[in-house]
Amino acid sequence: MINAFLRRQRATIGMASDGEVSVKAKIVLSSYTPDTSSMVAAICYAWLLENTRKREKSKIKDEVVVPVINMRRARMWEHKQAAWLFHHIGIDASALIFSDELDLEGLLMGKQLSLLIVGQDVLQTNGEVGSLCTILTDNYCEDAYDLLQTSNLRRLLLAGILLDTQNLSSLAKSSTNRDAEAVQLLLVGSSPDYRDFFFKQVMKEHGEEYFLESMRQHYGKLPVEVKQKPSTAPTSGPAAVQPTPALAPAPSKPTEKPSCTKNKFSAMQ
Repeated sequence: MINAFLRRQRATIGMASDGEVSVKAKIVLSSYTPDTSSMVAAICYAWLLENTRKREKSKIKDEVVVPVINMRRARMWEHKQAAWLFHHIGIDASALIFSDELDLEGLLMGKQLSLLIVGQDVLQTNGEVGSLCTILTDNYCEDAYDLLQTSNLRRLLLAGILLDTQNLSSLAKSSTNRDAEAVQLLLVGSSPDYRDFFFKQVMKEHGEEYFLESMRQHYGKLPVEVKQKPSTAPTSGPAAVQPTPALAPAPSKPTEKPSCTKNKFSAMQ
């Protein structure tokens, strides 16, 4: 489901940039210093907004909500943790949109664009919770409970909270009871040790060849590899446009359903 959303929004905003369609674009931008949690929040918040918009007929019909990661695609090599998380969960990396792939200035000049920056315009923690993804989990419970049944969405939100709170560590000043409640909700249907296992996997430095090859396919060559290999690109003229990588299959849906009842979480064994 979330991959279908990402592909659809990428296609629509691409047509809008080319002048093929006329739509208002609401861009949900990850923070100016993007980390894994901020990228996750941008994607999940945009999906929530889009689904809420569809349900409220009073909203603008010709509007598209698009998550954008606030950096160049090639810089994902500096954010391998986020790249591994997307790969592991089954997020279609070719459907993600990075700031260097979108003509934000042109859309702004054409008055076709509004910006929402994660952590600044939306999803402000205000010291009440440790993670943006905790606020998002609450929002999904209230406004889009059905989407919370989606396995990859739940694991994205879970990863964001665990990273921001150091796996709910008591030593982390940012960890709160609300974060712990959100984690317990997202873990419904998981084994008792899944939280620690998942956190260790996300924190691990992944160098598996299949993963690195996936990164090369979706984010380009590692900068060191590019420097070592003689370039065959033309020395003048416009840069060649890279072909879009093949789309990855969408992951299967979960069988267990969480409950959003506050303080009454019960993880299923």
